[in-house]
Amino acid sequence: MRYRCLFLVVLFIQSVVSFAKNIPPRSYQIPVILEPLLAGNFGELRSNHFHSGIDFKTKGTIGHPIYNFDDGWVSRIVVSPRGYGRCLYISHYNGLTTVYAHLDKFSEKIAKYTEDYQYSNETFVVDTQIPQGVLPVKRGEVIALSGNSGSSQGPHLHFEIRDTKTEDVLDPLPFFVDKIKDTTKPVLRMIRFYPLEGTINNSSTNSYSTNPIKKQDGTFALKSPISAWGEIGLGIKATDRMDSVYNTFGVKYIRLFQNDTLIFSIRQDRFSFAKTRYLNSFIDYKDWYNKRSMVTKLFRDPGNHLDSYGKMINDGKIIINEEKTYNFRLELADNHGNTTVLPFQITGKKTELKKKKENGPFFCKHDTTNIITKDNFWFNIPKGALYTDLDIKYRTVPSEKWNSDIHHVHTPDVPIHTFCEITIPLKKDNLKDKSKYFIATNRYGNPVYHSTAYIDGQLIAKVRSLGEFYAVADTIPPVVSPLGSTSWGRSGHVRYRISDNLSGVKSWKGEIDGEFALFEFDEKVGYISYKIDKKRVKRNKNHTMKMTVIDNCGNERVDERSFYW
Repeated sequence: MRYRCLFLVVLFIQSVVSFAKNIPPRSYQIPVILEPLLAGNFGELRSNHFHSGIDFKTKGTIGHPIYNFDDGWVSRIVVSPRGYGRCLYISHYNGLTTVYAHLDKFSEKIAKYTEDYQYSNETFVVDTQIPQGVLPVKRGEVIALSGNSGSSQGPHLHFEIRDTKTEDVLDPLPFFVDKIKDTTKPVLRMIRFYPLEGTINNSSTNSYSTNPIKKQDGTFALKSPISAWGEIGLGIKATDRMDSVYNTFGVKYIRLFQNDTLIFSIRQDRFSFAKTRYLNSFIDYKDWYNKRSMVTKLFRDPGNHLDSYGKMINDGKIIINEEKTYNFRLELADNHGNTTVLPFQITGKKTELKKKKENGPFFCKHDTTNIITKDNFWFNIPKGALYTDLDIKYRTVPSEKWNSDIHHVHTPDVPIHTFCEITIPLKKDNLKDKSKYFIATNRYGNPVYHSTAYIDGQLIAKVRSLGEFYAVADTIPPVVSPLGSTSWGRSGHVRYRISDNLSGVKSWKGEIDGEFALFEFDEKVGYISYKIDKKRVKRNKNHTMKMTVIDNCGNERVDERSFYW
């Protein structure tokens, strides 16, 4: 145990040194000076990605000052109805960039720059790069107020540290580890055994899951014995905990030993956005898709090139080929060195292994380009799109509702890494305006839009999933509903609810008396709003309000009305 603790200390020091390379030895401003409590940590498992920063709690409210990490300049401003919402990127002279997301308001000078950009370009949505020298900021300067904008599920600050040159994200916690108390060990909730090319408890088809038990002496053990034969893999469901909060977090370090030999390890301290989608191979994706359960696989698929993996033997896949007892040890650790250990055994029990089934007509290799084609339907799977070889099942079902057959390309609980090109022949091609057609993915019974091109009776799009695909014709304009229009003049707020149930809303534009009005949109609340600007709209007169909303197929709805303000 003493050697393991020493190993953790050395590992932690190495992680801090690797992050702080070329960074002056100085302290940095923590962005939130409330009691520094976290709601999320770096590398947590999220839908299609790893969490790229840490989330600071803001007492469940908005409007708290956000402080700049170090001297630098605002290099990028983003305003969006989804994602990071209001977001600032600040480049620093030490080669790092910090990111502050889900903000409510920018500081005065940043807000003015942003508003000038929005009115100049007549858009609420902003994503602009800013040259050095335009918006300089000092360490500790208040740059914004905390908020709940974008896809945030509650008030907090999402904070990132990036390598400016590569844009890789780094774990911010080592920069503030002395300010955040944590004496709580990670929690191992479940361990799962997979019969990859072998058997688990005499079964070659079903995985086996069990919950570890805590013994009286504080150590952990499995509830029941495990027998296996052939090639098997392990998966775990685990979370980390921190002092003074009820949240659960992702586990920083995972190591699996066979006897005293390290056979598999994971270290979440840095990753590239180009590789974050490898999460779908990092976890048991089928379990996630069907049950919303995150199980980390302790073995690597051949098409998974995530850099978070450390030392591995046989990609973490375990070979049981002798009738004896195999000894293993699983270790989970966090940034502060708190460690949970589970020793366990697997008994080798010789079992006859089933022969592999013959491959079907659409068997796809993960390391080559694959094309599924039949009757003018094409599905092009580029090299690197699959994490493992896959025997794809393809079939079609006639449809009276849609403008093509429904094409079933395997099942949506198998992940795809990169975009695949799909071509669907139209069965009903009766619209003069071909831009009204699009390829849809079926999601819980509803069509999901994909940007689509029409060529000679066929639709072409790029998709990033398997499942059901079909052609849809959208000729219906969006729905535009004014909210409380009779009180606009008294409240000074103009609001609309906008929606589109097929291709989705693409853009909106509000004008008062023919001049652009800056309507803000937070997608999760479902309406756009404009606080009447006294500098731009004259008081004590009748005004003409015009709202234009366009969907992704070009259908347009205009609402025009008068109000007194």
